[in-house]
Amino acid sequence: MPLNPLRWPRRAKVVLAFAALYTVWGSTYLAIRIGLTADLPPALFAGLRLVPAGLLLLGFSRLRGISLAIRFDQYRIIAVVGILLLVGGMYSTFLSERVIPSGLAALVVALLPLWVALAESLLPDMDRPSARGYVGLVVGFAGLAILVWPRLTGISGSPAQLAGMGIQMLGTWLWATGSIISKRRPVAVDALVATGYEMLTAGGVLLLFGTLAGQWPSLHFTAAGLGALVYLIIMGSCVAFTAFVWLLKHVPASKVMTYAYVNPVIAVFLGWTAGRLGLVPPEPIDAWVLVGMSVIVAGVALTTSAPTRTAVRDAAVPAAAPEAALAEVSADI
Repeated sequence: MPLNPLRWPRRAKVVLAFAALYTVWGSTYLAIRIGLTADLPPALFAGLRLVPAGLLLLGFSRLRGISLAIRFDQYRIIAVVGILLLVGGMYSTFLSERVIPSGLAALVVALLPLWVALAESLLPDMDRPSARGYVGLVVGFAGLAILVWPRLTGISGSPAQLAGMGIQMLGTWLWATGSIISKRRPVAVDALVATGYEMLTAGGVLLLFGTLAGQWPSLHFTAAGLGALVYLIIMGSCVAFTAFVWLLKHVPASKVMTYAYVNPVIAVFLGWTAGRLGLVPPEPIDAWVLVGMSVIVAGVALTTSAPTRTAVRDAAVPAAAPEAALAEVSADI
């Protein structure tokens, strides 16, 4: 087989892309936890991840011969969506993982497709879940209740962890909002270009947050912190996301979206392993986590694999462009 992946057979490319999608995105929660454990201030950590990643995506797009020029009305939508997805959604993961394990954060984020499906079922001109989809919603949210219950009653966990889960849940709601806006207001812009501008915009906002919060004096890089940041920029935001975009063009979307229930499982066990190795604070896996994870994964699998009932759209509301599926990527990009 040639060393250049671009010359590999299609089947090998698909396998490589799925491997990147599953393992890299499943590991980004741990990378965030490692960076936070190395005392990187969260706003600057998140902003310094996004700005270089956005520049790399735009540079890669330009090398492919894609124009980077966009109209102001297109950028306005891209900016709003990017702030909701990345400042609202992704940054919530950075905040929540200061107090909750990376695997637990991943399980809360895994509910994102359910929140999107629930919101779409309540909005006009959006596709509705089928009966199996609604069953998946009930099952998935039951899994969330299983995770919350021991922390709410004091059986295990702590009030700080409950607050961290609340922050992460708020982030998924903001991400779902951005996803729906992206679907209802599609822009005719290449997916990588749009994402590059989203990352630059959100990264700039987060760097501003960090500046206003006075975080620059506390920004000191250790080997672990720098490694986590570089990994998130190159692998999490560029390599895995490019693989995701490529898969959407070459593989049925239903197969691509399997990442939604594979990644959290990978994240949970990577966090547990890293805790045992001393890379991060211990991330124990108890019966509540195992049962909650199993129920959430089952609910997400039911909902994402279920057919939808197409809504009758008004002529003034355009159908979402295929690129709008990118907005449903979980908050680990």
